[in-house]
Amino acid sequence: APVVVPAPAPAPAEPARAASPAAPALIPMPAQRLNFSADALFGFDQSVLGPNGTAMLDGLAVELSGSTFDAIHVRGYTDRIGSTAYNQKLSLRRATAVSDYLVSKGVAPASIQAYGEGESNPLTALADCPGGKRAALIACLQRDRRVEVDVQGTKAAVR
Repeated sequence: APVVVPAPAPAPAEPARAASPAAPALIPMPAQRLNFSADALFGFDQSVLGPNGTAMLDGLAVELSGSTFDAIHVRGYTDRIGSTAYNQKLSLRRATAVSDYLVSKGVAPASIQAYGEGESNPLTALADCPGGKRAALIACLQRDRRVEVDVQGTKAAVR
């Protein structure tokens, strides 16, 4: 009679591993400095955002969405017209208005800080705008009126 040899027992299957959702890889964003003309964001000698200003900041908010920030620094600057104390307060009000608007669009409040720099760090030299008629001086000093947004953080890598 033939001898029947039992088939070897099948090897135990590897236990099924639960598919763990991979956390999205984070890539560092290069530090960026974005410059906005204060005249585009606000009226002259104003700190309330105008329609052009909100449109510009809406674009920035979209660009920043999906990112995690180490720091966002918003710095407001003024021109040299007016007292140093007044310009300091105006620059801070402008920086705060930009910060508050970005927070209202979803930027984490803990990552953003506003600074008023007043008339420090002008982009024009005294010789560039010697004075004269007020309207001409205001136009000449336009570059000094600005808000700078420095952004540093990470963004999810797109697969």
